Amino acid sequence: MNDKQISVHWSELPADDLTRFWQDVDAGTQDNFLVAPVKKRTRRTRGEHSTKAKCENPSWFRPEHYKKLSGELGHAYNRLVMFDKATGQPGLRTHISRHPLYVAGRRKAGRKYGFRPERQRLNDALWPLLVSFCDGGKHSVGLCVSRLAEELSPKDAQGNVIPETEVTASRLSRLIEEQVRFGVLGYTEERTWDRETRSWLPMYVYITPAGFQMLGVDMDKLLKEQEKKLRLSAERERLIREGAMSEHDDITPHKARQCWSGQKRRDALAYRRKKGAERKRANNLIKLPADERLHVMEKWVFRTLSHDEAYWCTPERLTQLAVQHLYQLDLALSPPE
Repeated sequence: MNDKQISVHWSELPADDLTRFWQDVDAGTQDNFLVAPVKKRTRRTRGEHSTKAKCENPSWFRPEHYKKLSGELGHAYNRLVMFDKATGQPGLRTHISRHPLYVAGRRKAGRKYGFRPERQRLNDALWPLLVSFCDGGKHSVGLCVSRLAEELSPKDAQGNVIPETEVTASRLSRLIEEQVRFGVLGYTEERTWDRETRSWLPMYVYITPAGFQMLGVDMDKLLKEQEKKLRLSAERERLIREGAMSEHDDITPHKARQCWSGQKRRDALAYRRKKGAERKRANNLIKLPADERLHVMEKWVFRTLSHDEAYWCTPERLTQLAVQHLYQLDLALSPPE
């Protein structure tokens, strides 16, 4: 075989070799066109399950008992939502998914075409929810991604999410990741893996200046309102008490979001550790007889009481506390009185 012959199909050649190959073809010195390689057969088959979204037309509007939003946040919400004067029912005034920003930044976000109708409707329903729970100082949304998905999901008469028509957290996470690539949303912190529970910690987002510009608010008024909120924020007061900053210093939105998300992460870890300890204690108690189970719980409750409470705690009160803890662990001998 001479140097002009190839042992693979021309589509598998590197870029430099492919250029030389076509130069040889044009010169008439290369006539070896091997058959294209056959794709490797696999045992993967298409499942019979449906791939369409469970909730194809989600919607969310502020309930009537919610306090009206003030300032530019209220202006942004009113630009998104309107009320029918005849029926009094809320509806979308602006379909934010049709904004020119999503067309101009399409390539940057890694998209080749526009949104599909299902994603358009989910995006239109998401933004009133984000604005409604946005903090005026940090511009962070107070609900994590799973809670946002729960709010967007249809509910029954008792207020419980209907599993067959819910907005899944994974679907909403993919939409939010795309919004971050468009630059209208941002994550308050990086994703953190909890080794104890083998799951991710809750993720929170914030609305960027590009997102507020897309909503059509007055940026000068918004920044003035943000500065006023940050001076009165709990994060600034906590940093002043800890001595990390003086009373004359101003806190930046990024620093406030860092403090807030750090506290949220610590709260989530403490809650998960508490639930894990309760689950472990319940698994140990379920193996014991009823009398011994109550006795073990009384000893545990007595150890956890403070010194003054333990001194004045009577046997009847101790038994009542033990029954209450067993009731919380779904192992109660009888409901607490």
